[in-house]
Amino acid sequence: MKEFSAQTGGRYTYADDLENLQDLALAFAQIFDDCDNFIVSGCEITGSAISAGYVFLNGKFRYFSGATGITSWPQYIYEANFTENMPYESGGSKVGRNIYGCAIGKSVPVKQDELTGKALQSIAMPSTGGLRMKDAFIGKYALLLNPASSSQTVNSVVNFAKTINANGDVTVNKSVTIKSGAIKTEINYSGSTLNVKYTGNANNYQLSLEDGVGLRFYANGTLIATIGASAITFSKPVSANEGMFGGLVLTANNLYQGTANATSELAINVCGYNGGITQFRTTHIGNGKGKILFSIVGSEGSANIYGVTKIEAGVTDGLILKANAQKENNSLTNAISWRDSLNNVMARIGFLSTTDQVFSISVPSYNLSIMGHASVNIGPAIMEDGILLSEKYVLATNFTKELNKKANTADVYTTTQANEKFAIKASGLSQFVSTTVTAADCRSHIGAIGKSDLSSYAKLSNCLSDMATSDAQKQKIRNNIGAAGVGDFQPKLTDSGWKWIKDSLYVRQIGNIVCIQGSTKTVHSGTVFTIPNTIAAPSHAVKHSIALSNKKSWVCKIAAGQRACTVVYCDGSCGKSTEFSITYMV
Repeated sequence: MKEFSAQTGGRYTYADDLENLQDLALAFAQIFDDCDNFIVSGCEITGSAISAGYVFLNGKFRYFSGATGITSWPQYIYEANFTENMPYESGGSKVGRNIYGCAIGKSVPVKQDELTGKALQSIAMPSTGGLRMKDAFIGKYALLLNPASSSQTVNSVVNFAKTINANGDVTVNKSVTIKSGAIKTEINYSGSTLNVKYTGNANNYQLSLEDGVGLRFYANGTLIATIGASAITFSKPVSANEGMFGGLVLTANNLYQGTANATSELAINVCGYNGGITQFRTTHIGNGKGKILFSIVGSEGSANIYGVTKIEAGVTDGLILKANAQKENNSLTNAISWRDSLNNVMARIGFLSTTDQVFSISVPSYNLSIMGHASVNIGPAIMEDGILLSEKYVLATNFTKELNKKANTADVYTTTQANEKFAIKASGLSQFVSTTVTAADCRSHIGAIGKSDLSSYAKLSNCLSDMATSDAQKQKIRNNIGAAGVGDFQPKLTDSGWKWIKDSLYVRQIGNIVCIQGSTKTVHSGTVFTIPNTIAAPSHAVKHSIALSNKKSWVCKIAAGQRACTVVYCDGSCGKSTEFSITYMV
């Protein structure tokens, strides 16, 4: 660095002396090279005016002449650079100065500066004032006790070796971390949810406060419980030695009433949704191995037992079926029913009819067996189809008496004689065929035909080939059933023609083939386009994937039987024009 020096006797001033002074000034400005543009002095805001002052803007110190009559904020102090021509000894004028000034406006002009060749830089001036030197320069390397804007941004980690005391509020825009060795606790927001996460040596726990949900507790990333505005919900088992819920106590293996009242009741699943009776409920009791043994089905009003039922009452009436009417009432019904897996009734026992007071055993589709050790005593009398057996069948004494009165005459045949004279059911019709009566005669008696008679009829297995033995017969068969022969006609495929969908996208259907072609713009979500009602929808789902030039991808699909083409995936490639093609069969 050259330093100007003048001795007695006078000396000439040279151009490099001026260059040295300029270099010194420029070097001074380099101190602030890493700083944002800032106000050096002045530029104070009072009402609608900004006072004059100096600013450091795009590496240059500049004078700002001030401004008045400002009606809106923010304003911007921006570069206003230009050159000045000076007369030269060689003749004429050339650029002699670069003038670095500034101006103010509601926005920064969008243009290239004539000296720097780059976009104009600026200092934002909100109604509270712009960035000043102590914030931009000193505040870049140190903490300020009294920053100009009442706040300071620090871009690096600040470590305090002593206790921090705050007499005012502490505001944190991200996370707060409290450490003790390897153990730490983090407090932060995720959207509108406040999280407090504790990370230990082996486990981590987290509390989350979410608006509309409440307090959630997590252990090792798994939701354990939620405390909401009206209820506490547990996502994992609750472990407790004893629990009290209203008047009920749950402890060990017991559930009982905790109210000192001899008339207290324990109701299980008596009420429905929200304590009301508007919806049915079903209660199951199992064996602890995944099998249900007892069910109370609310919609049927029934109790179902799926295992062995043991009744050890030790009294005369071990099982009581209580009717809803008195015994003199014919409408009294109460029975035990046996049913199959499809709920079909197999057997019933009890009072089945509403027209009498008869106790019935009903097995309409099966046989009935009543087995005793030595005998079965049924009394006082037995009926068959409503008729007493004593009135329907003869008594043994009367039968013997009358049998003794039978005549022993020749009209009684032996088995051999009967077989020779009468037909035997088990032998069928063959026993009637003889030398005088042929098999054809027997068939004529019952209107039947023989095997040989079937030769004149067509067989199903031949598929009409035994009738279509010539071209004339084949044509006659086709005429009878309204069919056409091979090559008689060529079906005409229906062509819808190209129909416009949207943008430059069109659809066309020829027969059962549908083609969608053209170009369209991608959208981020929802429906891309809808197939016209005159075009058939795809029988099965079809999909279209696009990889765009910006390395983004976009996928859409048409579901089976649907006309709407909807977005499946978009990673930011929406709003792009792309070629499109889908062809499917219906």
